[in-house]
Amino acid sequence: MSTTTMPEGLGLWQRLARNVVAWWMNVLIAFAAAAAVVVAGFLTDRGWPDTSRWGAGAPKVFALWCLSFLPGWLYVRFLYVRAHAAWTEYVLTLHRLGWDRPANLPEPAPNSIYYAKWQECAGERRKDHIYREKFEAYYGPLRGDDKRLALSTESLFPVFMFTAVLAVGWAAILWDTSFLTTPADVWDVLKYGFIGAYAFVTGMLVRRFFQTDLRPSAYTSAIQRIVLVLLIVAVVHQVAHAIAPATLAAEIALAFMIGFFPLAGLQLINRVATRVFGTIVRPLRQDYPLDQLDGLNLWYEARLLEEGVEDMQNLTSMNLVDVILHTKVPPGRLIDWLDQAFLLTHLDPTNRKEIERTQRDGVQPDTEPLSGSQARIALRRAGIRTATDLLKVFWCDGNFRMPAGVGQAPLPTDQLRLLVEVLGREPKLSVVRNWQHSDDRAF
Repeated sequence: MSTTTMPEGLGLWQRLARNVVAWWMNVLIAFAAAAAVVVAGFLTDRGWPDTSRWGAGAPKVFALWCLSFLPGWLYVRFLYVRAHAAWTEYVLTLHRLGWDRPANLPEPAPNSIYYAKWQECAGERRKDHIYREKFEAYYGPLRGDDKRLALSTESLFPVFMFTAVLAVGWAAILWDTSFLTTPADVWDVLKYGFIGAYAFVTGMLVRRFFQTDLRPSAYTSAIQRIVLVLLIVAVVHQVAHAIAPATLAAEIALAFMIGFFPLAGLQLINRVATRVFGTIVRPLRQDYPLDQLDGLNLWYEARLLEEGVEDMQNLTSMNLVDVILHTKVPPGRLIDWLDQAFLLTHLDPTNRKEIERTQRDGVQPDTEPLSGSQARIALRRAGIRTATDLLKVFWCDGNFRMPAGVGQAPLPTDQLRLLVEVLGREPKLSVVRNWQHSDDRAF
């Protein structure tokens, strides 16, 4: 939205606040660069670089500023241009889910199909409701009629901290770039781990900006991820040779990958620890991992993990409104994952290797209950991908039914009947049905 829609005083305050924030971020970057010069230069008796190398220093300084400044500045821009869209979409999602009575929900957009129903409850509407409190607790107080978020010191502190971490990291990396051609020791391996973590974190922040999901805790998580990656890389450097001899080039590639997948480094460490300590160390693999859901990629998995959703069981028992508000995953996509998870968690746990082997060997008809991989393949071949897909065919008027013309059932009859009876009485699936039955014109 343009600044013309804002009150003059509020618009002036926002512009001044943004200038102050930009000034402080530049101060932090300059301080980190100066500290790098002192620590890496004068305290190690190196002094200033030769004048013949000063030409390469200018691009390094500019790269240091860009790489450190731009991720934090995304948040300031988010507050100014995208926060109102986050509120509007959140309110429409609440109405479409049928999560509460219209009178208890915030005012929807006047051009939505829910506005008339909300107006009919004029005498019952509440001015203060928990849904706005949840939004403001997460994003900050809404200001003015256009529902903009104000800048505050509390919300900006993680952004400043993240800017300082990036400035220090990039100053250490750019001071001596010989690691790009002749890596020598563990410090060079750590540099590649930092670069991998930076690539993932900045990609995540940009995605969250455009998905209207950027907030201070994203920068706190980014700091935590960078620190975790550096610690894991340091440990992996010590234990990598316990599994197989590795060259420094292989360790560098592994360090960069750990920046994207810290779990890969933890699994490597877990494997070595299991060899030594046996069953004392628990495996890190979940029985119902999120990566078995259709359409869930690395970025979404990392985002759900931030909200404590670590596997499908967590997904089916989550507070749906909070996850929709916090993650800004498209609600239809989140509902579909929830629908899949309800079906898959009622089957035996399996893994991708077992599923691929079952696809290759085929599913043999039997009267005994099928295993997890066999049941998943059989249902998928019958066109059943989610819990509601199954209920649409085999559930009618509160009871199991075998529709005419279906032919051979995808599962043994007893197993199919029990699965349908359990899912048909699952109360949380009502939210999925509400979403599917609502009018798509709402958006």
